[in-house]
Amino acid sequence: MTRAADLYRLQCLDREGDAAQRRLAGVEAALGESEALKQARQALQSAQTLVQKWTARQRDLELETQGISDKISGSEKRLYGGEVKNPKALADLQAEIAGLRRRRQKLEDDLLEAMIELEEARATHTKAHEHLDETEAHWSTQQASLLAEREVLQAKLAEIKRARAELAPHIAADDLATYQSLRRRKGGLAVIEVRDGACGGCGVAISPSLNWQLRQEGVGYCANCERIIVRV
Repeated sequence: MTRAADLYRLQCLDREGDAAQRRLAGVEAALGESEALKQARQALQSAQTLVQKWTARQRDLELETQGISDKISGSEKRLYGGEVKNPKALADLQAEIAGLRRRRQKLEDDLLEAMIELEEARATHTKAHEHLDETEAHWSTQQASLLAEREVLQAKLAEIKRARAELAPHIAADDLATYQSLRRRKGGLAVIEVRDGACGGCGVAISPSLNWQLRQEGVGYCANCERIIVRV
């Protein structure tokens, strides 16, 4: 290969490596639990907590309602059993039964509300579970794809590294040092081709003397952006 071709090949390898390295960094960042998966799990946990809350509330209300019903039954037995004779005691017992019935009615209303809330909470839980299953399935597929891509990128970077190691000894030390310096200063683009009579890096037209140099040597430097110009 010629000097120009070697430098241009080096630039192509490094740009290809830069792109692969950037993509690999993106793949690495995307591996692991996604935000969508975390949110889906949190939504399911919240729904589960709500189901537990209303299940406990319904159970407590049922127990309390049953307890009130038992008290009413006991008081009614005393009222109608004939063991209470005193008129005031009878009136007090009737008032107590009436109060218990009002309390039971309130509990039954609360129980109905709790049952409705529990039904809605269970529906929300079912939807949250389905959404988590879908999210996990999508995430698993995505992770498998990312892992496969990471393997390809790692292999590609290893191949670029080998090719670069084979190419570097064929490039003069001065050219290599200049190239590395320009790469750092010019955003990774140190070597460019002539494009329609202009520098492929900055677009400034090349001078007749630089054009002659490129015809003779294949390599020159842009007077404007200082990049290495080649005619491959």
